[in-house]
Amino acid sequence: MPETTITSPLKLTWVYGILIAFVCIALTMIFYMTQWAADLWTGYLVSGVLFLGVLFSVIHANKAMGGKASIGSLLTTGVLTAAIAIIMISTATILFHLATEPNVDNSVNIPSDGGHLSEYSVTKREGFWIYLVTNVLFMNLVLGFLAAGIGAMTVKRNQKTTAAK
Repeated sequence: MPETTITSPLKLTWVYGILIAFVCIALTMIFYMTQWAADLWTGYLVSGVLFLGVLFSVIHANKAMGGKASIGSLLTTGVLTAAIAIIMISTATILFHLATEPNVDNSVNIPSDGGHLSEYSVTKREGFWIYLVTNVLFMNLVLGFLAAGIGAMTVKRNQKTTAAK
């Protein structure tokens, strides 16, 4: 059976976006269940996966277009890939937070347990939305745009020719 490859840049954005989202969601769930989610390095690792995934998406899209893609089309491909991944990651993060939020009266506030906040802590429950907007949305958007721009400019260094050198 012959090997088939995806040659449509639009299909590539969906494939890469979904693949990036699944890897990031799996890492986030592992970190959340092992109570490492509050550590900074876990967020950096997930953001690094997003950055590298968008970068590879742009490089693969240029190959799929035969090296004749413009910087604008490659930038658009990277931004769409990042947007698909970020929407899926944000949705999964909200659903996971709502599914695991304890059903407790507001008067109960169990303090932190060592280096980690308790699930019943008011600070942790209220801090989730700030985390979602700043880390999950804003930081990933910036990294997605940066990866798309770096990938597009790196792959197409010489815009005077149609060949990628």
